[in-house]
Amino acid sequence: MKDNNTSTLRSIGRCIVLCGVVLSLVGCGGHYPADPEGTLNRVSGGTIRAGISHEPPWTDISSGENTEENPGGIEVELLEDYAESIDAEVEWQAGGEEQLVGLLAEQELDVVVGGLTDKSPWESDAAITTSYAESKGIAGSTDKQVMATQMGENAFMMSLEEFLLNENVDQQLPEEMRP
Repeated sequence: MKDNNTSTLRSIGRCIVLCGVVLSLVGCGGHYPADPEGTLNRVSGGTIRAGISHEPPWTDISSGENTEENPGGIEVELLEDYAESIDAEVEWQAGGEEQLVGLLAEQELDVVVGGLTDKSPWESDAAITTSYAESKGIAGSTDKQVMATQMGENAFMMSLEEFLLNENVDQQLPEEMRP
């Protein structure tokens, strides 16, 4: 009889522990992906702070009518279209990649564009989006284009990635850039 009682108590104990684990997981379930700094909430209906480096045709801040305050290029159009989709404006800050990634890490910027590829040396300092386009690189290689966002701001990054992947950028590239 003792063996049956011990076995029953163990089964009840296991059920209680299992229920506790399940309830803990359910309690956390509604908040992923999350933005610890609230980036997606802040920029939606507000302003996306975007760092931009000069890398035509992806980004252009110094030719024709394009300036640091009013840039042009494929990624500029993409980011401005994304901003429009979340009722936001884009505020541009030009600089070199190292400077811009530093500002991203210090939470002074939300995203950095400038012809970055999936071989970016910045992946230890920034969150790199999923590749959203392929283009012909140096010596005929195939480059996979990405953008950089703040580390940990997963809801913002996923929202941006979803937009980029739905834009079919490969088809918008000039013929000479297609792999």
